[in-house]
Amino acid sequence: MKIAGTLLLHGYGVRGSIWRPMREALGDRFGRTVAPDMDAASVDELVTLALGRVRRLALEEDGPVFVIGHSLGAVLAAIAAQEIGRPTVAGVVLIAPPFGERSSVPGPVMKFLLLHRLIPPALLRPRFFSSRTPKAVQRAVFASAVPEAPALRELGFQRSWFHTARFDEPLAVPTLVVASEADRIVPFAQSSAFATAIGATLRVFPREEGIGHDDFFAAQEVAERVAARIADFTAAV
Repeated sequence: MKIAGTLLLHGYGVRGSIWRPMREALGDRFGRTVAPDMDAASVDELVTLALGRVRRLALEEDGPVFVIGHSLGAVLAAIAAQEIGRPTVAGVVLIAPPFGERSSVPGPVMKFLLLHRLIPPALLRPRFFSSRTPKAVQRAVFASAVPEAPALRELGFQRSWFHTARFDEPLAVPTLVVASEADRIVPFAQSSAFATAIGATLRVFPREEGIGHDDFFAAQEVAERVAARIADFTAAV
């Protein structure tokens, strides 16, 4: 697989700085890495920004780019593969991508507490991280969290994910989905179903390893393991 550069797309409530451990783990094996901040007022604007970033990096590096996304950023990476495709997009890696239908959504009281940030961070962090991410890093990630626009905040309370209906056939570029059976934010079943829907290769971290949703980008050890799996994947396609 020829790769001129790599674009890293963050998820909801965070920005490009979260990718530092992954950028260190990847090094320059996939060209220059770029991790932009994605600020948008709506899903449509977010998609437009992501597609623009993909095209810009391909022009700057004069060649096909690799797109890696986490959570909501993984959805954007999949949309880039679908909308732009080859030769601009060499391949995509989707880390813990959501998909399909939720079994339940927060009720009115919980929605109010979440929207107004009334739940103490110390109670929320264990849902996002495991002990693989140092407590100081966990606190730093939460401290740097960004309140998203109202239209994006609503994504967390919808029973069906906005992108589910658009993916009904395999993507035309090599695609890797990485997920953890212990993810408490995006259930493994959703990521697995997405991999099936788009014809992706699925690499799973088993439940007993306890890897959390944000460990993928915040824990250096986990980032290095994901980078190794990405390298194996690109070498095989």
